[in-house]
Amino acid sequence: MDEQIFLMGGNPPIKNHTIVNKIVSSRKIERIVIFTVYRENWKPYMKKYTEVFQSHFSNLNTDYLLLDTEQINFDGYLDADLIIIGAGNTEKYLATYVNQEFKNYIDCVLNKGAKVMGFSAGALLLGEKVYVSPNDNSDHQIKIKNGLGLFSQFLISVHYDSWNDKANKDRAEELVNVPIIPLNDHSCLVLDKLGNIIEKIDWFPLSKS
Repeated sequence: MDEQIFLMGGNPPIKNHTIVNKIVSSRKIERIVIFTVYRENWKPYMKKYTEVFQSHFSNLNTDYLLLDTEQINFDGYLDADLIIIGAGNTEKYLATYVNQEFKNYIDCVLNKGAKVMGFSAGALLLGEKVYVSPNDNSDHQIKIKNGLGLFSQFLISVHYDSWNDKANKDRAEELVNVPIIPLNDHSCLVLDKLGNIIEKIDWFPLSKS
């Protein structure tokens, strides 16, 4: 099956051109819809998500939607070629986007052939269960939450390297009956639309001397 779901372990921009090429080579991208949550100066940050695609497609139509502050009619966004769910406060993203209406929308666009890409929090919430690291919540506790259910055979952890999250991930794995796949800041787990793993792409930036 086609590569349709891209789980990014960190924040934008995408540094690995292998990932970009997998997205742009199989489908012409004319419309990107980015789902995010409100925070101060959120708008300038959005270009970090799109800049790698704008160099490939000159007439890119981009929408930015903040479902924590606005109501939308999803029917107006069914022709999206690429859906991006952003990075940020994981628990706020879970509260905003883990609901049946948003799941129905994501299922619909996947069935139409669109790509769905989640960054950090946006990747976590796509699973049936969500591992929230102690580094990722104000209670500094391991939390297992419900997600959208696009994949169920595993969980993921994000920022695995920069958060030094191995011990937390290992403890969390004891609470669930499936493996937790660690994703470093620049790693990407690629799935088909049924949530099966196609490949894991790791990329390690050259250390600064």
